[in-house]
Amino acid sequence: MTTTNFPKDGKALLTLERSSSSPIIYTVTFTGGETPDNRLTHKFLDAILAALEHVEQEWDRTLSDEEKKGGAALVTTGQIVEGAKFYSNGLDFENAISDPNFFDTHLNKVYEKLLSFPIPTVASIGGHAFAAGFGLAMAHDYRVFNGAKGYLSMNEIDFGAQIPPGLYAALSSKMTSNVLMRKVVLEGHRFGAKEALAERIIDIIAPAQGEQGGAKKTLEVATELAKRVAPKARADCYGSNKLVMYFPYLEILRMKNEVATGRL
Repeated sequence: MTTTNFPKDGKALLTLERSSSSPIIYTVTFTGGETPDNRLTHKFLDAILAALEHVEQEWDRTLSDEEKKGGAALVTTGQIVEGAKFYSNGLDFENAISDPNFFDTHLNKVYEKLLSFPIPTVASIGGHAFAAGFGLAMAHDYRVFNGAKGYLSMNEIDFGAQIPPGLYAALSSKMTSNVLMRKVVLEGHRFGAKEALAERIIDIIAPAQGEQGGAKKTLEVATELAKRVAPKARADCYGSNKLVMYFPYLEILRMKNEVATGRL
């Protein structure tokens, strides 16, 4: 097992672990180093993007054919410590909207990277995922949700904020029903685990085992799922197939936010 902190200088906002087993499992753990609820700030998004680029470069250029033969997958999780309640609580809203380039240079870059990532990605949602944090989970290929606690919700409607086109693209890449999207975007509905599974927003509910145990069990289940799907990456067409699947959403994410806002 190897571990790398991001950013590599200063306080770690996430850790990246790479297993020594086959298939290779990369585990990204949010540390709460900047905000305890893992808000998607400039620095935190930079750290996520740097970790994803590190894995992508390693998969594409560094690993030998022998190392890649079992495939690989990546899991992201919030911190597994007592009292941690969030996968991500969304944006640091005031700072985000004060930067006219934030969506182009930060949020959309991370969503785009996940939607085109060359190996399977699994979000281990051990607690709440709200707003842009909900979008972060939806940009992954798979989602495992804590059966003990947590809600998924887009709450912008309740505080008068328009949903950015890139965030909508991340959501709609996995949720194709207009009726469901109305419930998500225009009603700000809070989805618990059972309802999220019934609506196919998530793929698996991890068994409830108390607050800390639930988050820990969620990561265990997410890692097992990652191991099952990891071999699909070994033929090196996983990412290219995602480019075809998600082309309309990637097109929005690669467009300037102000242009996409006017176009949609």
